[in-house]
Amino acid sequence: MTVGSKVGAIVRGADKRFGVISLLNGEPRPPRGGFDLDGEKLLDWAWVCTNLPPGPKRALEIGPGKSPIIPAMLSLGYEVTAIDNSIDPAGLIDGFRFIRGDFTDFSSEQRFDVIVACSVIEHIGLAGRYNSNEDVDGDLKAMLRIHHLLEPGGRLLITIPVGRDAVHKPWHRVYGRERLPRLFEGFTTVKSRFFEKQPGGPWFNTTQEKALETPVNIRRYSLGEMLLHPHN
Repeated sequence: MTVGSKVGAIVRGADKRFGVISLLNGEPRPPRGGFDLDGEKLLDWAWVCTNLPPGPKRALEIGPGKSPIIPAMLSLGYEVTAIDNSIDPAGLIDGFRFIRGDFTDFSSEQRFDVIVACSVIEHIGLAGRYNSNEDVDGDLKAMLRIHHLLEPGGRLLITIPVGRDAVHKPWHRVYGRERLPRLFEGFTTVKSRFFEKQPGGPWFNTTQEKALETPVNIRRYSLGEMLLHPHN
């Protein structure tokens, strides 16, 4: 093992135990042992990028972080706006409008053809995330705002934790048979896919029914990826 790989192993071990990277990013420290969700973002990004319609389009990404979705949209000729209260991707790529802030405070005279909410809705309104005030229905209010911002016939690309209904403060919600229909009020699901996580292992395809029965576990959940259209 090289010196670099040894240092990397030490950093990963410290992060798993103490949540160093999350703290540096202004996020709440993960639970003991860390989250068992490796690979989640790869699946999410792949889903979004393969379901982007041909450009030109006007698009909004909520909480992009350092995802490849913005450059993918730019390559399709999109006019892109992104809002995030933590990471500024404008330091890495150019050619889009970045707004630093909370989506709950975002307003726009424009409407968008495409809105992307990749692993973000489940966090909105949970106290302890970026010093947010608690709002039990913050996620539902965010979906109403998204509905208002979408053009008629527009599309929402969203990825969320799925399983038996739970709220793991201050990290995330998990959407089950009670909360999931409420989240998607005002929308029609056009396409979807679901994954389960083998503990300590890979993700694998599953059905919506099986995903909704995933037991409550603070470290992992099933994953739902959906393409939604707003009701007019």
